[in-house]
Amino acid sequence: MPLKIASPGVTMRPYVFHFTLAISLLLPACVDMSALPESAGFGPKPTLPAPQKSLIPTVNIAPAIGWPSGTQPVAVAGARVSAFASGLDHPRWLHVLPNGDVLVADDVGNVIWRVAAR
Repeated sequence: MPLKIASPGVTMRPYVFHFTLAISLLLPACVDMSALPESAGFGPKPTLPAPQKSLIPTVNIAPAIGWPSGTQPVAVAGARVSAFASGLDHPRWLHVLPNGDVLVADDVGNVIWRVAAR
């Protein structure tokens, strides 16, 4: 049985109306807004907001960016940073074997690479 809407001649099935109403009421609950300015999270004593529980958590994933050719990160005094392996598309998991070799699981093509110990 069609449901009459305010305009004459326009009808809508009850389930469509209820679905549209439910979505319009629930959608604003999915928006996650920060209460602090971004600058408050930097420095030696950052101000962190209290954790918030929600039905669907907000997850912000940082994009993976490789080192430009011929460069490397700067390490703290007394430490050294060097590339462990190269040519991997999306390395995800590492496992060190007893002989020092490392198995690297790559997301692309479901490949496991073996990196020989130096």
